[in-house]
Parts: sequence; structure tokens; C-alpha cells
Amino acid sequence: MKYGHDPMVRFYERTQDWLQEKGRPFVIGAGGLIGLLLLYVAGYYLFSYRASRASAAFAEAYEKYNAPINDGTNSAQIIGKSYSDEKLKWQEAGEAFERVANSYSSYYKVKGKYMAGVCYLHIDRDKGLRLLQEAADNGEQPTSDLSRLAIAENYETNGQADRAVVILESLLNSTYIPKQVIQLSLGHVYEKLGDSKKAADAFFEVCQADRTSAAGSEAEKRLSAVAPERLKDLPAPNAPPLE
Repeated sequence: MKYGHDPMVRFYERTQDWLQEKGRPFVIGAGGLIGLLLLYVAGYYLFSYRASRASAAFAEAYEKYNAPINDGTNSAQIIGKSYSDEKLKWQEAGEAFERVANSYSSYYKVKGKYMAGVCYLHIDRDKGLRLLQEAADNGEQPTSDLSRLAIAENYETNGQADRAVVILESLLNSTYIPKQVIQLSLGHVYEKLGDSKKAADAFFEVCQADRTSAAGSEAEKRLSAVAPERLKDLPAPNAPPLE
């Protein structure tokens, strides 16, 4: 019988009842805490596993992207993966980057689309431009601006300078692409559009910022072609840029 005549038994049973009643919220709370901790640990390891898989898949695709073309004359100099056919290279690289974009999210999804777009420009321009536009529309930087730059450069290469200039002018305020790079591309586009004044202005600004850089050296050559009289207004190559 509960709470019998033995004082020790009654004390023990009352203590058990009290612990069960008072300890229930603590047990529930501790259980919830442990559950959350287990979920966090499981999520962390799942995320790490997927990030590792994504990184490996991207690296494999990038190896295809960087693989040289082996024409039979340079076999001894080639180390690692190579291709005998350029079209096959861009096809395989594009497909590999597409798999990355379709299998993973966030950084690798957008980056995969950008790289796939760049690859497909070599063999399927429409598909390449579509993938680059999707990467640009995502808004994740710096991939978004890099995608827009790739689109603009493709427009310029394919005789659509009027479309290229709109994109390049919108990229002048980009914080992710060096302004010299944009201005140099703009100079080339203005030159193709027949606007020598704007082309000279763009080339001059590139030279003014840094004549010793690769962009500055190219811009100086173009400036000497479209407006040689302006070369004298440039600072000396080792002088600090004009304010």
C-alpha cells in the first residue's frame, strides 16, 4: 500500500512523486535542447559533405576548362588532362559546369551557370548567352557583374557593339570589376561604333590610371592610333596618377 507505515518508505515514495512532477519540465527542456543540438550537428555535417562534393565537382569541371588542346606536336609538354578536339573540350566542360549548377545551390549554382555559359559561347552561342544572363539576373556578386561583362564582350566580338556599350556603361560603377577593364572594353566598343572622341577619352582614362599595367599598355597603343596628340598629356609612366 502506498505510503505504508514505514516512515522511510513514505519519504522515498513522496520524493519520487515530487521529482516526477517537478522534474518533468526540466526533462522536456533538456530533451528539446539535445534534439536541437543533434539537428545542428546533423545539418552541419550534411552541409559540409555537400560543400565538399560541390567543390570536388567544380574542380573536376575546371580541370576540363583549363585542359590544353593536344595537336600531337606538344604531347611531351602536356601534363594532366588534354583534348584532341576543341569542340569536345568545350562541350564536356560546359556539361560538367551545368551538372554543378543543377546539383548544388547558392555559390556553386550561380558560379556553375557562369562558367557553363562561358564554355558554351564557343560551341552554342544562344545557350551560352542564356546561361550567362541567368547568372547575371541572380544578383550574386561578383558573378553577376562578371556574367554581364562576358555578355558584353561577346556582343562586341559578334558585331553588336551597340548592345555591348549599354552593358559596359552600366558596369562603370561596379565595385567588383576594375574600372580600367571596363574602360578599355568601352574604348574598343566606341572605336567600332565610329565614335573616336569617346574611344580616345576611354583609352586616355585607362592610361592615366596606370600606363604600366597590361590594360594601360594596350590602351596607350589604341590612343596613339585614334588620338596621338593626346599622348603628350599623359603623366610619365612612373608618375602617380593625375587627380
